[in-house]
Amino acid sequence: MKLLLALSVFVATCAGNAIPPVPKDNSHYVEGVSRYIWMPDGVGNLHLVDLEEPADKNFLESRNGNRNQYWLFTRQNRNNRQVLVNGNANSVRNSFYRGNRPTKVIAHGWGGSGNVNWIPQMVSAFLDRTDVNVIVLDWSSTAGGSYPSAVRAVPDVGRHLANFLRFVFNTAGGNWNNVHLVGHSLGAHVMGNAGRAAPSRPVRVTGLDPAGPLWRGNSNALNRNSATYVESIHTDGGALGIMDPISHADFYPNGGRNRQPGCSDSSCSHERAQPLFSSTIRNNHLNGRRCSNLDQASKNQCTGSTFKMGNSDLNKRGLHRQLVFASKKTMKLLAVVSLFVAVCADSTIPVVPGDNSHYVEGVSRYIWMPDGDGNPHLVDLHTPIPVDFLLTRKGKNNKYFLYTRENRNDYQVLVKGDVNSIRNSNYREDRPTKVITHGWMSNGKTKWVKQLKDAFLDDADVNVIVLDWSSAAISLYTLAVHAVPDVGVHLARLLDFVFDTAGGNWDNVHLVGHSLGAHVMGNAGRAASSRPMRISGLDPAGPQWGGNAKALNRSSATYVESIHTDGGVLGIFDPISHADFYPNGGRSFQPGCFTNFCSHSRSQSLFTSTLRSNHLQGRLCADLDEARRNECTGPLFPMVCADSTIPVVPGDNSHYVEGVSRYIWMPDGDGNPHLVDLHTPVPIDFLLARKGKNNKYWLYTRQNRNDYQELVIGDVNSILNSNYREDKPTKVITHGWMHNGKTELMKQLKEAFLDDADVNVIVLDWSSTARNFYTLAVRAVPDVGVHLAQFLDFVFDTAGGNWDNVHLVGHSLGAHVMGNAGRAASSLPRRVTGLDPAGPQWGGNAKALNRSSATYVESIHTDGGVLGIFDPISHADFYPNGGRSFQPGCFTNSCSHSRAVSLFASSLRSNHLQGRLCADLKEARKNKCTGSQFVMGTSQLSKRG
Repeated sequence: MKLLLALSVFVATCAGNAIPPVPKDNSHYVEGVSRYIWMPDGVGNLHLVDLEEPADKNFLESRNGNRNQYWLFTRQNRNNRQVLVNGNANSVRNSFYRGNRPTKVIAHGWGGSGNVNWIPQMVSAFLDRTDVNVIVLDWSSTAGGSYPSAVRAVPDVGRHLANFLRFVFNTAGGNWNNVHLVGHSLGAHVMGNAGRAAPSRPVRVTGLDPAGPLWRGNSNALNRNSATYVESIHTDGGALGIMDPISHADFYPNGGRNRQPGCSDSSCSHERAQPLFSSTIRNNHLNGRRCSNLDQASKNQCTGSTFKMGNSDLNKRGLHRQLVFASKKTMKLLAVVSLFVAVCADSTIPVVPGDNSHYVEGVSRYIWMPDGDGNPHLVDLHTPIPVDFLLTRKGKNNKYFLYTRENRNDYQVLVKGDVNSIRNSNYREDRPTKVITHGWMSNGKTKWVKQLKDAFLDDADVNVIVLDWSSAAISLYTLAVHAVPDVGVHLARLLDFVFDTAGGNWDNVHLVGHSLGAHVMGNAGRAASSRPMRISGLDPAGPQWGGNAKALNRSSATYVESIHTDGGVLGIFDPISHADFYPNGGRSFQPGCFTNFCSHSRSQSLFTSTLRSNHLQGRLCADLDEARRNECTGPLFPMVCADSTIPVVPGDNSHYVEGVSRYIWMPDGDGNPHLVDLHTPVPIDFLLARKGKNNKYWLYTRQNRNDYQELVIGDVNSILNSNYREDKPTKVITHGWMHNGKTELMKQLKEAFLDDADVNVIVLDWSSTARNFYTLAVRAVPDVGVHLAQFLDFVFDTAGGNWDNVHLVGHSLGAHVMGNAGRAASSLPRRVTGLDPAGPQWGGNAKALNRSSATYVESIHTDGGVLGIFDPISHADFYPNGGRSFQPGCFTNSCSHSRAVSLFASSLRSNHLQGRLCADLKEARKNKCTGSQFVMGTSQLSKRG
């Protein structure tokens, strides 16, 4: 018999009888009253946090400040950290740390690490500004626990940081009067505790939207006693951040609350403090006006004197009579920073857009720009160029990575002037050569570059060279613009050297660049010894490029094409090529996008999709106005190839119908959308080479939570020498299409399982197959599952264990992998959990997850009918919030599709989510079920009805 359950986040229940209110987003959150809140981890993935969950004492005993890691960056090692160890004098003396330099210390928040994207950006900002020691505190081993546990750990983490800095100063010099501590969210409170624990007061602490939940009235919070000067920047006050003034100077940009300009949720607003502060390091341009009271600040109506935010002025204080302070000696400053009235050091007030809606090329001074991961940065286009810095950041620092079908995943470094680096590589002169490069604040290892590289190699046997010019690109935007011509010239010289050394010619070269990278390729083409055959500009950068003689143009190659997707803002809108394509009018917002950043990057996925399938065409336009209005009626021209028909390609997934629609937008492991053609034929020879035999299996236990042990089928020693134990339950988790075993979703599940019980967690990584055509990945699913079953049988035969103690968990396509594994096993596994099992091409598919896959099968549907399957396929099917898009806090199918993972992970940590029995699927869809209650995701395996 079948169980349908509608899970509403508004009626989620705990094990008891009461039904606590659980907000579907954070709009109803009240500090000290609400029990549940949605919180982002270090990469922005949302987690439902139960603030009444008790702290894990065992976790706190094993995960305290002595697990802190300290990474040093200086101008001598900007990109390669040096690890400093408390108590190890040589680690300090042998490093580039210098006692006569100022020391900056940066810390992340909950669920983050020292590698989260905003930290390297801030490191670069500090080092660009002045010669300093920058120490990154990585406390991820503790920050990765439950939120209440991490809160409890904060004081100890801070004390250990203070002890570490005292050791460094005693070993190699330095003093607290030259120390600046910067922390985001929970990291702000870490820095507050470090400051109070220090033997001498640090000169400055900056709190970037200090965490709010569980911190109001908490004596361990950041406060004015933490440093000589304490400042806080509040951007999501009253929700993820604290709203109360807690510092000598508290800044409230745009009122200090959600939603910040360009943001649609608390997570984005909470993170906005990071780029705002980083921008003040590079340029003294943001002012706030003094407020009479907090109400003025929250309403963005302050009219007092101006004070700089984030600069080196540490005397920002002022009396506010209606506030009572802990110390009467310290006067209090409330300042509201409005991005629409931000001022520079001079007396004028330039217009700074809160988003990019008012941007006009050549007129506007400020613009929000994304880095390679989509994080926004406020850019001042009037920033002067530091000439000495430009001289050190030129094309001579370019790096060149070669990929071929012989080394798809492991690049070979090509070096200009080093003949052996060419001759000993897999470069072949008889192959076409494709060169790819990135844009501003990015590098050659960004996801889209890898995707495009894979698409080229899937399409043909070619040399793919990735140009990494990050040493110049990760800097001030104006500096990067000035560096572009030299970067392009050096690329041309490298290719000439390659051809002279190992053969090849420019008539067989295709250069592809995104944003600033498009102009790099334009300069390379014009500097080449012979004209390259083709250049593709993917939304060529717009700011400072209108009328710029160094921009990509038609003289750069025999054939130049550009794909414009954010024209007039981040991208240039004017036609600059032999063929200029304007998908959906060539401007923001592209289908499925809500920001310029998304539209700007859309050109990447559109171009990549044309390599895999010949399906996108444009009509010739009479003029640019026709293109802008998307009303061209001329003859057809393919974006890349030729086709005689125009298939219906949805701008988003709103019109998708399973079994009918040909195209669908699908996310990869980082949420980037890809246009998928469900009619793409499967290359059988490729399928034969990409099957389950390429699976990888990684074991995690409480003895090795962070460092996996690889288990290999047929290798007895890999099992016997591991931490696998037969008397522990075994949990196996896997990913979906275009993902891998190291995505944050996999990490969330692994950590939740290990926090909950002492188990074996095995991660199945089938990325060698999953990172291909969707249709190919679908066809490969059964074989991947069969190999997983054979692997587990081998483990049990080698070291003990049985299928009755096995729980298989898979997301999206991974759910169907687990279904096939269960049916292929020598004995039926105890349980399979499908997290929004993939929908496209799975309706009526006999290889899909079904009730015969385990003794107990459950599915959590969160994007049913689009990316996920909607039909009930399990013993128990849960439909949170109706089981469809958009889930609370989501604005895309991708977000809704991944929501199943965070819901299931939260159910492992706390028994709090229940659904009501539904009479039929229609009731579930409408979220109107009234039957008996069943808990979602717990160990109860008798949920049937």
